[in-house]
Amino acid sequence: MNCCAVSGTNSFFNSQARHYEKYFRKKGLRKEQKYLAEGIQQRGIAQADLLEIGCGVGGLHLRLLQKGAGRATGFDISERMLASARQLSTEMGLAAQTQYWQGDFVALHDNAPAAEITILDKVLCCYADVRELIARSTAKTRRIYAVSYPRDNVFVRNAFRAAILFFKLFRVSFHPFYHSPAEIMKRIMAEGFEQTYERHTGIWIVQVFQRKRA
Repeated sequence: MNCCAVSGTNSFFNSQARHYEKYFRKKGLRKEQKYLAEGIQQRGIAQADLLEIGCGVGGLHLRLLQKGAGRATGFDISERMLASARQLSTEMGLAAQTQYWQGDFVALHDNAPAAEITILDKVLCCYADVRELIARSTAKTRRIYAVSYPRDNVFVRNAFRAAILFFKLFRVSFHPFYHSPAEIMKRIMAEGFEQTYERHTGIWIVQVFQRKRA
């Protein structure tokens, strides 16, 4: 992701951070996040290290820490999202179990710790080079790889295309991307993973993969 894209993504999600924090405080996890947590917990999380890329305000990994995971590292481009994540982790008594990095994960992946469990919740659709993001993030994953991304149906495809066009017309420096679910699954499985869980919401596919044993 180039510097202009990083700056645009930072600006856009900075403007959303307060909303995401208020939602989590009032309602907890969103439906697709609950599915991610369910699928991950089915594979076992006791004392597991978590890596959440595009962690936002941190709600998902903080809940998993409460359920018994060991430590969590969160990456996000938005400084305000991370400020909220740090605040929430402190309030929930989990600050000692968390660390946060601001920036583009692909650019910073050498600094990222390996983890038992890697999570990308609605992140693949924020990144142009999805192949590179999947390759770099799966390389850090020892056991479980959990993702959510847009479904493959006419409504969702058209909605994303309309959003991309709208953002471009109004010169918004960030816009989403629609990547083929079949291509996403192909790339994840090519990195040595097999699917263990899948649920859907109206817009999102939620999937959990486990690394194949050698």
